[in-house]
Amino acid sequence: MASLAEIRAKYPQYEDMDDKAFADAFYQKFYSDIPRAEFDAKLGITNFKVDAATNQPAGVPQYQPPGVEGYDPQSGEVTRQHKETALDGPAAFALGGVDGVPVAGPALTAITKGAASIIPAATTDATFGEVYDDMGRMAEDVERKHPIASTAGRVTGAVAGTLPLIRFAPAAFGVGAGPLGIRMAASGLSGAGLGGADSAVRSGGDAEATAYGAFQGGAAGVAGPVIAPLIGQGVKSVADNLQLGSVARSIGADKVATKFLAKAFGEDALDASAHAELQKLGPDGMLMDLGPNMKNLGAGLFSLPGEAKQVIKSAVQARDEASNWRIRSTLNDELGVTPVPSKVEARIERNQQRLGPQYRESFRGAPPAKIGGIARYLDKEGQVLRGDAQRAVQKARSMLNKTGTEQLETDPNVLLQTRMAIDDMIEAAKGSNERNALQTTRQAIDDALTDAAPLVKEADANYAELARQKTALQRGQTVLGDGREAPRPIELAEEFKQGALPQGKQIGPSAVPLRLRQGARAEIERIVGTKANDRVALKNIIKGEGDWNRARLSTLFGKEKAGKIIDLLDRENLFKETSDHVTRNSESGARISAQRMLTGEPGGFGAREAFMAGGPGGAVRAAGIKGLDNIVEALRAVKSDASRGHIGRVLTQGDGQIIDALMKANRGSGLSASKVDNIARALLLSSATNR
Repeated sequence: MASLAEIRAKYPQYEDMDDKAFADAFYQKFYSDIPRAEFDAKLGITNFKVDAATNQPAGVPQYQPPGVEGYDPQSGEVTRQHKETALDGPAAFALGGVDGVPVAGPALTAITKGAASIIPAATTDATFGEVYDDMGRMAEDVERKHPIASTAGRVTGAVAGTLPLIRFAPAAFGVGAGPLGIRMAASGLSGAGLGGADSAVRSGGDAEATAYGAFQGGAAGVAGPVIAPLIGQGVKSVADNLQLGSVARSIGADKVATKFLAKAFGEDALDASAHAELQKLGPDGMLMDLGPNMKNLGAGLFSLPGEAKQVIKSAVQARDEASNWRIRSTLNDELGVTPVPSKVEARIERNQQRLGPQYRESFRGAPPAKIGGIARYLDKEGQVLRGDAQRAVQKARSMLNKTGTEQLETDPNVLLQTRMAIDDMIEAAKGSNERNALQTTRQAIDDALTDAAPLVKEADANYAELARQKTALQRGQTVLGDGREAPRPIELAEEFKQGALPQGKQIGPSAVPLRLRQGARAEIERIVGTKANDRVALKNIIKGEGDWNRARLSTLFGKEKAGKIIDLLDRENLFKETSDHVTRNSESGARISAQRMLTGEPGGFGAREAFMAGGPGGAVRAAGIKGLDNIVEALRAVKSDASRGHIGRVLTQGDGQIIDALMKANRGSGLSASKVDNIARALLLSSATNR
């Protein structure tokens, strides 16, 4: 048989055919009766063997049409290629999430691909089926290149698809109360049903796959009621611990200290309103002042040696030492500098004495006073009245005569002196009859003086104004008392109002309100001077038991200033309570702990029982000591002096941001263990689906 080259030369009309095609045609036409390998050998053909990788004869490179992407050398078909973008990762997650939904995942995936194929199919020459297939290939390519995102999406989809089932029928998944065995059985049945159904859908109804999915789902369901709560508590514990660490860093403490502080803060039922309470205490307020448990925490630290005790001791001692200064400076700022009553009275009396020239001027050129009628009236009254009233009238009658004679004195100057003498007699009068008789006599003499010298009333008005001021100064020193002489708030308000009105010939407002304020301010200063070291007594005297003194102070100094004074006393009283509680109660707690340590006994009728034997009040105090003793024992277990020091420094601060931090610590991470429980169940069940 001739060679292939010789045969091709014999048939030049087939020169356009390649060797393989020519040999195939020649074999089929003339030599199909012999084996092809024998035919190829006789023709000398050795290079027609096809390389499976290139789909070309051996040694021939793979064919790749220039400028054509997606060419498949095996099939010769061109497939549209997907270009990598930044959205491929999220797309892989989304595709995995849709497909991961138990049972419904494959259907949802098909719906998603179909929806995405509608527009391309309508706007290109490709059919819907071709576009749908392309979408499927692109989705597989994206998920293959982003396996982590795809897996995360499938887990998310599985959990998202399972959670609604758990919420809708919690008992079916072993959630809630009841015997553990029953809950495990119910959860196992539900898990088996879910796993089997999902496997059946994904395997096209394959019995073996369905049974295996039911088995896995049942196993996960049985484990759920046992494992999921543990996972929920564990995750919540980790989240809460991270939250606690964040809070601790924000307040400059460690976790141990922050837990103690947050616990005491919560037990005092403190919330956002603590901001207002702390602000009301001013710059000297401390977190220890906000509640009994915060105070107990400070007292517990004070009873133990170490840095914390020194921190608290220094802070409390410094605040106590500045108490007198705070009280006096606030009083001076709000009420003014304290007047000295004796000096004010002396000044008023000097001003009265300086009215002498005005009186003399009013009598210049005045005619003789007409007092005959007064003399006859007094002569008659002297015959009728008896006792002190008779003697007073007779004495007044004698003063109408010229000294050493029976002749009436008509000089207005002398008559003025007579009136002043009768004023002294009225002030010293003991009985009402005597006083009435003298007041009638005084009025008659005053009328005679006015008739003789009308200008005397102007001097009288000035004198009377000064006399009213003197009386008001004395009255002001009694208004904060609790005796019968102290006015009721409504009475003081009326006195204050009427006191400002001018009297007689006076022009302009009276200074009586000023003298009332000065008297009250002087009395407050006297109380502070004698009771400053006893802040409780100071508060009780100035503030009083009820609200009368607040109303009185409001009348005298204004509502705002009165409020600031009362707030000052309340603050100082609270500061003292904190100081006493921290230092004295801590000593009691330390003594109790020492007693237990020395005797080795948990109880016995010792200091605690003696303290508790004081009746109802003792019971209240005992409760405080019990709480303190527990805190002392708990703090003693804290081996780190640094942790105790952190607690002490925070307790002695007045930073409102710490309140926010402690509230945050008590809220925890906000993660619900039950929600984590459900998610854990869903995760367990999802392990049996979506395979």
